Amino acid sequence: MSGEDIIQSKPNPEIFLKTAMALNVSPTKCIVIEDAKNGIEAAKAAGMKCIGFDNYNSGPQDLSKADITIDNFKEINLEIIKNLLD
Repeated sequence: MSGEDIIQSKPNPEIFLKTAMALNVSPTKCIVIEDAKNGIEAAKAAGMKCIGFDNYNSGPQDLSKADITIDNFKEINLEIIKNLLD
């Protein structure tokens, strides 16, 4: 799914909802990894859990609405995923 597949851009949740529908997965069973405030707001509006990625290349971003925040993808493990989806 890309910006070409949607009408509304983030923070509108359209891209996440269309992706969940295309995968035939409930939004409540999805986890989004986002490095921007608008993306986190879109994920939460879609009813999805969100991992905020503190990405140096994205500049300062407000990640406070994410369920958890990481600064390295190696921090993501099965326990974190299970806790987010429970």
